[in-house]
Amino acid sequence: MLLIFSDYLENASVSDVIYFYWNAALLYFTDLFAYLHETSHQTLPSTFDDFQWDLLRIFAGLILFNLLSILIVWKLHGESIYKQFMTNPTLREIEELKASVSKLKLPKEHSPRI
Repeated sequence: MLLIFSDYLENASVSDVIYFYWNAALLYFTDLFAYLHETSHQTLPSTFDDFQWDLLRIFAGLILFNLLSILIVWKLHGESIYKQFMTNPTLREIEELKASVSKLKLPKEHSPRI
């Protein structure tokens, strides 16, 4: 399945890829819950009781809420996070960091490896 969408993912932004996988995960969990719900009415020794279904719904809801929260925060602050951590520092920034570390007079084992 991934090979089919390789051209799409190659030219997509980070948010597009996250959105793609989010939709794929939702489809997977929807199918899983539908299958579990269909099989729960059968008399198998491994079926869930009502308490276990409630726990499954609560944990799935928490996971979906956390994923949705991450997507919203990434949509709001993703660009600044990307700029902060994914860009290479300039020579000037490295020199400023070396100067600030040398002012601290830390022992060798606590100084950063620059």
